[in-house]
Amino acid sequence: MPSDSPLSELRLARLVGLRMCHDLGGVAGTVGNALELLGGAGGEAADIALEAATVLRRRLLLWRALLGGQGEATLGTLLGLLEGQLAGGRAAADAQALDHGWMVTEETVPVLLAAMLVGGEALPRGGMVRLAGDWTREVVVLPDGPRAAWPAALVRAVAGAPPAGEPTGREVLPLWLAAAARPAGVRLGLALPPGEGAGPLVLTLPH
Repeated sequence: MPSDSPLSELRLARLVGLRMCHDLGGVAGTVGNALELLGGAGGEAADIALEAATVLRRRLLLWRALLGGQGEATLGTLLGLLEGQLAGGRAAADAQALDHGWMVTEETVPVLLAAMLVGGEALPRGGMVRLAGDWTREVVVLPDGPRAAWPAALVRAVAGAPPAGEPTGREVLPLWLAAAARPAGVRLGLALPPGEGAGPLVLTLPH
């Protein structure tokens, strides 16, 4: 975000926290409800609790990495963190043609994860978030699915424009992507095709 943006770092951190509460709260509620049923429902309730606890743990690991707590990691590790997390599980990552052993620097990890998650948010009806690039100059993220469209907050963030109004929790990922890209030296570019669909989001890596 530009230095004259009304969205301070503290407010952005608060929005990130709110988004985490939103994502984790539903799963935590399921765990609590299932545990309350353990006495009467037996194994079925235990299975529900175990499944919800697993989802909760995976989301926590993803958010930890998204906030910069992962350190350097392979592309394969990051794709593993994203499994089942794109568009609420309705979308999947497509990086089959890439070397999953490629090392992503500590500074770039939050940028790549945020870009992929925003790619999932561009797919309201699911689809594929395709990842391509040569890993020395730029990485391309492309949402591919019915009614694919980048969030308006991403378009503004990439353009360096401040939010249109008071940001909501749903807009935090594009803001976080732009905020994480700057210290990592990653330049964001977005191609907007005419008509329907979403063009590629280009992450130009530092040399």
